[in-house]
Amino acid sequence: MKFIYIFFLLPLLTSCEDSKKISDKEVMKTLNEFFYFLDNDVDKIRDYLSEDFMIFEVSRKWDTEEFIEFVKGFGEFESKRDFKNIIIDTDLNSAHITLEHTGEFELKKPTPEGITQLSYEWLESAYLIKENGKLKFKFYFSEQIND
Repeated sequence: MKFIYIFFLLPLLTSCEDSKKISDKEVMKTLNEFFYFLDNDVDKIRDYLSEDFMIFEVSRKWDTEEFIEFVKGFGEFESKRDFKNIIIDTDLNSAHITLEHTGEFELKKPTPEGITQLSYEWLESAYLIKENGKLKFKFYFSEQIND
């Protein structure tokens, strides 16, 4: 009788080993790569976004294409970003991250007001999912907290 239980439980136990929880390291790698391409080659962020991605930024909802056009509106820029107070929660197929984010930007072309340096602080939260085996952002919320 014990043999029958082991026979049926063994496949269940080995299949559980194959399913691994998403690691914090994978979430941070995805976040850092996303922001690298956001600052350096914004069209490549599509590789880090789910098909139905949405971001809430500057008090409005944007889909992927709208957000890319918004970022391109700043022209070329140099950036320095910092992420702190990061909290990550994961399971087998999704992850949630909350963080404080600061960014300093040097615009190559001034804004209409003549500004070339921008500095922001945000509170952010994001939901990521596994899509075709790759971790991607499904939703990103960003609220500016400095004036």
